[in-house]
Amino acid sequence: MSGKAGEGAAGEEGAQADQEEEEEEEEVVEVRLGDRRFPPVRKKRLIEQSDYFRALYRSGMREAAAGGAGLAVQQLRGGLSEAGLARVLQFIETARLAQEEPPEAGALAELVEAASFLQVTPLLRLLRSRVRLPNCLELHHLAQVYGLPELREACLDFMAGRLHQLLARPEARLPFLLPDALARQLRQRRHRGRPALLLLGSFPDRPPLLRYEEEKRRWEPLPPAEPPADLLQVRGFGWAVLDNYLFVVGGYRPSSQEIAAAHRYNPWLNEWRQLASMNQKRPESEYLGILPHL
Repeated sequence: MSGKAGEGAAGEEGAQADQEEEEEEEEVVEVRLGDRRFPPVRKKRLIEQSDYFRALYRSGMREAAAGGAGLAVQQLRGGLSEAGLARVLQFIETARLAQEEPPEAGALAELVEAASFLQVTPLLRLLRSRVRLPNCLELHHLAQVYGLPELREACLDFMAGRLHQLLARPEARLPFLLPDALARQLRQRRHRGRPALLLLGSFPDRPPLLRYEEEKRRWEPLPPAEPPADLLQVRGFGWAVLDNYLFVVGGYRPSSQEIAAAHRYNPWLNEWRQLASMNQKRPESEYLGILPHL
């Protein structure tokens, strides 16, 4: 074969490949589950977003049929819920996950089940940024059920950072969501990192919260975490550490006025939070953290 003939053949093959790619980009697929038909999704998006569909189409093992007007039909088998599959297909097509307000019972489980079955990695990755107090325990449970270690770690970090808020929620009393072993694991996770000696007070030209750096042998300011303004002038307060939270309780103001206020510093989130005041004003008191109370 001459060089020109070879170039011509290569050019035709390239043009054919481009044409096939364009046709694939334009092709849409109607996914069906039993008798339920879902809005068509671009085949290109199915291949990009779902490892399941990518393997299905590239292996040639297509459970598909012509649906008329150039529409391909993909029949799914299995026990997936229609609601969960609908949300996953919508995400595949739009790259957006709609929030359900208020979420229906079981909706999160149906979503994770469908995303895991279709192996929609971008959606499972997005869920790691959607962990919140109302859903963290359920998401952690689902991550264990479907073998999603990255989502599980995201849930553990989120829950450890907000342990006391989590323990105050009603669902935390359900043993299958928060067993004793998980509670112990979260407490251990909160103590990860290097221990630090903190100094809280009022200092000229220094922030009110300092940390002692052993290597430098000097006090250094913590990252910005300004204590509440009403705490800055308090003297004679009591303090205690519980679950790696710093509690500052009671004391008196420069005017000798006794106070019953209570505050909590969370080093995981680097934030202060005001708590319910004590029933009695107790300046110059000492406190101990004895699980689960102060």
